[in-house]
Amino acid sequence: DGDMAVGPLLYTYAPDPSDDTVFRKLQPITFVPTFALLKWLWTFRSFQVGVEAIEEQRPQAKQEFYSLMLHFGLLLTFFPPAVWIPAFFFSGLLTALIVTPTHQNDTFFTQTQTDWVTAQFQSTRNAVLTNPFSTWIWGGMQYQLEHHLFPAMPRSKYPELRPLVQKFASENGLEYLESGEVDILKINWELYRDVAKADPILGAPHGEMTTVNDKLAVN
Repeated sequence: DGDMAVGPLLYTYAPDPSDDTVFRKLQPITFVPTFALLKWLWTFRSFQVGVEAIEEQRPQAKQEFYSLMLHFGLLLTFFPPAVWIPAFFFSGLLTALIVTPTHQNDTFFTQTQTDWVTAQFQSTRNAVLTNPFSTWIWGGMQYQLEHHLFPAMPRSKYPELRPLVQKFASENGLEYLESGEVDILKINWELYRDVAKADPILGAPHGEMTTVNDKLAVN
């Protein structure tokens, strides 16, 4: 998922020495302020993609870009910097704590996968929530696999979709990956910690490794 591209500030695999930086050794600690930058990164990329869409003359590209400008224009007009700047950092931290563990803990791919559905099952992990507050905070993104498979479906429908996706997985020999809300965060932090300790790997691809084990060592 391109939205999760936060390197070289955070590494989810042992890189080639030429791609390595001092940030990798520090990431078990620096992941928190790095997560807080996510909203800023996504905002920048939204404008970047909007400009590219206009240049490529995609349908409705200008209207969408103008709507984006209007949104941030209203934000800057009605809210002082003392409000929206901290809000951006907090929003980034909260969003990253939710979406990062569901994307980074499992299989990564370096090439386009012809079996798109199977790839989603292999590379996406859901969170199992235990209380109403967590359910409210996650806002439906605990069903990350269902979101990937049916991105246009309203999130309110994901609880009904979940057993159907689980049945499909069982019937087709696929693993339905999910972990508790605390465990999934712990797994994500342990990944950062283990990659921080790993030696760089000569010849490692410039990008995510293929499998979970390959993030730490090349076979």
